[in-house]
Amino acid sequence: MSKLIIVIIIAIIVGAIYFEKRRGSGLEKIATSLGFDFVPGQHSLPKELEQISFDLFTQGPANINNRMTGHKDAHEISIFDFTYTATASGEGDNRMPVADDQFDMESRSQSVIWVRLKKTLPEFDLSPRRIHKRTVAARFNLGQVTFDGQSAFNQQFSLLGRDGEKLRQLFSQKLIDQLASLPNLVIESRGHDLLFYRFEERPDPKSIPGFLQEVEGLLALL
Repeated sequence: MSKLIIVIIIAIIVGAIYFEKRRGSGLEKIATSLGFDFVPGQHSLPKELEQISFDLFTQGPANINNRMTGHKDAHEISIFDFTYTATASGEGDNRMPVADDQFDMESRSQSVIWVRLKKTLPEFDLSPRRIHKRTVAARFNLGQVTFDGQSAFNQQFSLLGRDGEKLRQLFSQKLIDQLASLPNLVIESRGHDLLFYRFEERPDPKSIPGFLQEVEGLLALL
């Protein structure tokens, strides 16, 4: 390996470390402005979150970064970054080590909002149709749910659940209209717990309050 290549690799590593430290500092300032607690760096997924069986956390190691925690409107809220490795057109797998052959593999990082509710919602998985292939339906035994007279929504999103009638009652016209204005959003519901994220999107720290406002708007309609 030539010296030039070694220098380039070192520069990339140093740059990545600097970027992550800068991001952590930015997120800490945002946490303070929101009145949230902040834990910088990488740490393990909280046990209570790991036990909920969200699809996202089947994709990679149970490690998260830069977690902020607090309360909004009596809801417990955590915001953090989650990264995993997956095939370019498919998914990751937290049970398997990363393959030695890195061809067709990519790293996916996203900012995640976890909300703990006092009430219980039906279990469902909402995601945009035009993303990588997902096997969440088979993994969690969820069926496709569509809405009569909502062709635009049915084409934009894939809604999966166990009880279609309950979901049709939950997804009011106001909620459907609001979701239509939030492209690429993924929502996972597991009773008292909800996840909100967009695959491969880590907003700039200054954009986190806006993301949280989007979630709060949806919670009001849910």
